[in-house]
Amino acid sequence: MLNEHSQIRTSNPTEIKFLSNRGGLLDVIFGTQSSKALEREKISVLHYRTYRDRKRRDSQMRLLRFQEFREKLWQKWWEIDAKPPHGPGLHAGIKKDALTHMLINFEKSLTRNPTNAGTDFMNTFISAQVDSSGNEKYWAETTPMNISYARHLLAIYPQARFIVMRRDPRDVIASLLTKDWGPSTPLEGVEWIENRLRADNQGQSFIPKGQLLTINLEDLVGNAAQQSYKQILEFLEIQDEAAMRAFHKEKMSRDLASTGRWKTQIDSPEFVTAMAEMAQRLKADSIECGYELA
Repeated sequence: MLNEHSQIRTSNPTEIKFLSNRGGLLDVIFGTQSSKALEREKISVLHYRTYRDRKRRDSQMRLLRFQEFREKLWQKWWEIDAKPPHGPGLHAGIKKDALTHMLINFEKSLTRNPTNAGTDFMNTFISAQVDSSGNEKYWAETTPMNISYARHLLAIYPQARFIVMRRDPRDVIASLLTKDWGPSTPLEGVEWIENRLRADNQGQSFIPKGQLLTINLEDLVGNAAQQSYKQILEFLEIQDEAAMRAFHKEKMSRDLASTGRWKTQIDSPEFVTAMAEMAQRLKADSIECGYELA
């Protein structure tokens, strides 16, 4: 829908994956989510030897992560044999020689200022997209892990805005069970969705007020369609346009969103009980999933 607006364009593919997926660009710069690199005690430059040794170790580890990232980019993310939004891969949006040159420059600049290197890499990647006009206000990217990595994304793009599209977690699980990755049973799906909700809640805690908007999918396609649509326009500070409004009205229906699909696709009393128990655990930790599941 957003891609229909003249001031917005989405990446091609809409999930580039290399930014926030495991082993991606943000991991190269900051380390993995589990490394807690940002929480380490700072060392004064007055303790020069200790400071120098840490800087050297960090640079070496970052270069190792870069090598893994480069290999993964070409072998896993460059070409993807899947339908949108997962496919077709990065080759659909950028020329190989342009990306190769970007990687060379990125590696060279990593040791000087990793955060700036990441920002420069992304700016160049966006401007090098084959469909870039250079006049858009926003570039939108939809990899689901973005919200969990919000803290790191804000480090390279402090003014980034985040739209969380919230969907009934039961429908999310029903959808996941049709894929060849992820949980294979409804109860595994409950564990999967709880972990994601907790990670996303943590990520959202770093987003400044005014840079986060949460929209319920069910509202956008039915319950409060016009109100949700207006919220998005106001949040992004853009004017309504006919093409975007027509897409919302004609292409985004409750049926296409498969709202309530879990009721016919998951026949399991244990699933209902497990979801209710999950909701209670989340509530006890002040985490909202947005739906009454009990």
